[in-house]
Amino acid sequence: MMSRKPNKIEITIFLIIILKVFATGILTTISSFCEFYEYNQPKIAERVNNSVLYRNPIFTYTGFDTGYGFFAPNVSSNFVIYSEDSHNVYNSSELLHTNEGKTRFISANAIFFNNFGNKKNEDKMAANKIILKRINKMFEKKYNSKFTTTVYLYEYPRLGEINTKKEHLIKIDEIR
Repeated sequence: MMSRKPNKIEITIFLIIILKVFATGILTTISSFCEFYEYNQPKIAERVNNSVLYRNPIFTYTGFDTGYGFFAPNVSSNFVIYSEDSHNVYNSSELLHTNEGKTRFISANAIFFNNFGNKKNEDKMAANKIILKRINKMFEKKYNSKFTTTVYLYEYPRLGEINTKKEHLIKIDEIR
C-alpha cells in the first residue's frame, strides 16, 4: 500500500485548525479570568473575540468555540448543598435515589452556576431561592425537623494546597 503526501490545502486546513484551537484556549482563559475576577478584558482580546474572521462558522460548527475540556476555564465547578438541623448536617445528594433525580440535581447545579454573580437580577436569584426552598422542604418532610439549607460553590484547591485540609467552599445562598 502506497502512502501519499498531504497536499497544500490539507496542510493549510490543519494549520488553521491548530491555530484556532490554540487561540481559543488563550482567549477563553483570558475571558474567564477577567469575568470571574471582574477585570476589564484587554482590548486585543475584545477585538479578536468580535472579529468576523475569528468567529468563523466552521469553527463554531466543529465545536472549537465551546470552551470545554479537561482543565478548561469554562468547565463549571460543582455546587455543594448542605441541609442542617439542630442535630446533623446532611448533603443534599442523600435525597437522590433515582437516575432522574440525579439528572435533575445536575440541572440545578447548572442553574446555580448561571446565576452565580447575578445579585442584581432578582428573577434569576429567585430561581435559586425556589430550588433551595424545595430541597429544604424535602429534608423537613423526610426528617420531621426544621432545616437551614445552604448552597456553596466548591472551589478546587490550588496545586500547592492539595495536601492541606482547608475547605474550599464559597457560600452562595441560604434558606431557613
